[in-house]
Amino acid sequence: MAGQKLTPRQKMINLMYLVLTALLALNVSAEVLQAFQNLADSLQNTAEQFQKNNKDLADAIKAAVQKEIEQGNRKNEPLLAEVDRVRAKADSVTGKLREYAQALFDERIAGKDPETGRLKRLDERENNYRFWMGKNDAANGGRGEGKALEMHRLLDSFVDWANRFYAYHAGGKLPNAGKGFNRLVLDPKDNPYVKEKESKEKTWEYFTFHMTPAVANLAVLYKYVNDVYVIETEILNLLKSKLSQVTFKIDSLVLVDAPRSELVVAGMKFETKVFVAATSSEAKPIFSGSGNMKLVDGGYAAVFSVPASARVIPAGQRKGKQQYTVAARVPKADGSFQELRLTKSFEVVKPEIVVTSAAVQILYSECGNDLNIDVPALGELYDPRVTADNAQVLQSKQSKKKFRVVPRAGARACRLNVQTYTAGQLVDLGFLDYKVVPPPRPSIRVLVNNELYNGVSPVPRTATVRIQVVPDRDFAQSLPEDARYVIDRPEIKVVKGLAGAQVIGTLPSSKVATSPSVTVDLTDYSRGLQPGNVLYVQFKDVFRVNFQNKQVKENFTITELTVPITIGK
Repeated sequence: MAGQKLTPRQKMINLMYLVLTALLALNVSAEVLQAFQNLADSLQNTAEQFQKNNKDLADAIKAAVQKEIEQGNRKNEPLLAEVDRVRAKADSVTGKLREYAQALFDERIAGKDPETGRLKRLDERENNYRFWMGKNDAANGGRGEGKALEMHRLLDSFVDWANRFYAYHAGGKLPNAGKGFNRLVLDPKDNPYVKEKESKEKTWEYFTFHMTPAVANLAVLYKYVNDVYVIETEILNLLKSKLSQVTFKIDSLVLVDAPRSELVVAGMKFETKVFVAATSSEAKPIFSGSGNMKLVDGGYAAVFSVPASARVIPAGQRKGKQQYTVAARVPKADGSFQELRLTKSFEVVKPEIVVTSAAVQILYSECGNDLNIDVPALGELYDPRVTADNAQVLQSKQSKKKFRVVPRAGARACRLNVQTYTAGQLVDLGFLDYKVVPPPRPSIRVLVNNELYNGVSPVPRTATVRIQVVPDRDFAQSLPEDARYVIDRPEIKVVKGLAGAQVIGTLPSSKVATSPSVTVDLTDYSRGLQPGNVLYVQFKDVFRVNFQNKQVKENFTITELTVPITIGK
């Protein structure tokens, strides 16, 4: 970008790399790929508008110079060649970027859909990666030997040229408070938007193009086309400032707006820059319109920010149209004003909430159900707030996208309300509805001398009996911190005659474990018992211990908690 301060839209585009990296860990849906196709289309439309605006600006400068020459002032005649140099340089760089974009439509990469003219295989990765990195992606210090390195050098060379050109025509001064135009390509270690330590060690080429979908790289290319046009605009405005006076005919005035993008996520802000073509220092426009307005370029242009409202999206749809109006009153030589007005629209898209978890469709009551809740379209601007009915929601300290949902006992359903605190406002993103079920009950297994006991056969009076609580396998794998158990106060009982069950021994409660057990040495209890007598091992209770170390009573009957052992010889 030309200046140090970035617009929200530019920030969101720059953060696209983070979104693309996150997508690699997910099963990218067709809707997400289509969203990138729409973003690429929007950026391409913005680039075409930028190209037209810069051509009009260049033509206006040359026309003004010619007017000065006709009036006998040849001071600015060299600007004619300089304007052509700027245009040719920008056209050369953007032309090469468009060549890269066109190459993605080759059948050897993503192909071209004959009906829509768009990419055929939006999710193409392997051939796309080889196009950008070449056969040896470790070459040149991890920058590869493909088109990515070539584009890196192209954009670096353009920024160097732009800084030299600007300084030459500005008395040695550089733009951006003397810092010069910012680099368009930044390695992750120099990019403040890349936070992960592992990513910081990678090259820009690998970070940007490693196994990303071709459609995402198409959007990246048009992002850089727009960056080049932004620099071209600033250089042309520098040349324009050298004119003694830019004259115009009042009937040639046109109100122009250049949207950052015509596709906006609900809750974000749509931005458009509005200016009057062929204006002059003697005719400063007065702007008005929808949303918030900020004057730029000395008051000769304005940036309008319009909050994208989800209310324009029809029920059951994912996007809708939102209108905005801008106007400019331009002073005329006779003291009157000419009013120029535009009414246009942009597309508001409902963001897709992407959830990954061990069990996506259900939540277990009184358990720590871990969910990764993301909205890829918002990138780093996503700052989630999640609340729930019938549940406690705990946000991870390691990742703002990770949440632990703990449904209350007895809850049968849970609704999560997903919001994001973005651009100074709390934006509703949608609801997630879950069915709540109790965790599956563990089973009780009896082993005699390490062999599974059938519950009927006589057991040698010298045998060792181990009674074990075994968790449901899928539950233990999904929520291991919640699949821990404890056997409470086992007792040894025996029935003799009509006296009823008598306690003849007790055992300590088991330790908390995934599969706790208690062991009974029959030698200690079988004295005085005859073959055929039945010894009983009875638990007071079995408790499940969740991730908060809270004990939750399992729903076993007294019969299920009692293990009969028939004494043999």
